[in-house]
Amino acid sequence: MSQLQLLLSRTGFDCGRVDGFLGQKTAKVLTEFQQNYGLVPDGICGPQTLQALQRASQNSSIGLGVGVVRERHTATKHGQDLANLRVVVGQFTKLDRLTSDLADRLRSQHTNLAVISDPNPQRHAQLANDFAADFYIGIEAQDSQVCDLAYYNTEGFHSVPAHIYATLATEAIERSAPWFKPTISGMRLQVLRETTMPAVVCGFGPITRITPHCAVLADALAKALSVWVKQHH
Repeated sequence: MSQLQLLLSRTGFDCGRVDGFLGQKTAKVLTEFQQNYGLVPDGICGPQTLQALQRASQNSSIGLGVGVVRERHTATKHGQDLANLRVVVGQFTKLDRLTSDLADRLRSQHTNLAVISDPNPQRHAQLANDFAADFYIGIEAQDSQVCDLAYYNTEGFHSVPAHIYATLATEAIERSAPWFKPTISGMRLQVLRETTMPAVVCGFGPITRITPHCAVLADALAKALSVWVKQHH
């Protein structure tokens, strides 16, 4: 039971003191985790729940005991597709093809979409907030060999919905393009800090390595969003 409480804490769900007992608070927090992760919210730590907890805690960069979550999923109930979802795709630099491919895939699912290409993260956040977006996806070119999805994380604040999307997207990329070795990071990037909805920034590089595989990456990011919406409807 102590291990369960530690895993929940690592994933950003506050159980309070790790005491090895399945008290009312731990059961309630476990149910909240199951709801956020698209599992049956029965408060029972079965095999599926344990696997999801282990995966989420491995992908979390927060330390033991942070365990405070203030953000909950704020989007309205969208149904089982992306037709009613409001999404902003923001490009910072030099990945026009990937941004365009992702936008095409989202539009094909009738997503209510806004796209911005601007190096200034404040403008991205302002557009996303003014657009009343349900989700923000940033695309940023990197010089180094990297495939990293960042969600907002700071001491006392962990964006659970964005972390879950980052996990889903990472798994989708691993299935279709495992050579990219995608990673997840909890970060304090300005655009993540200033957006009021769940947000991720996808750092990809170098450009010469990414460009031939834009379609594959766009498919993975779009499919992950579709799964995310189904889990949160």
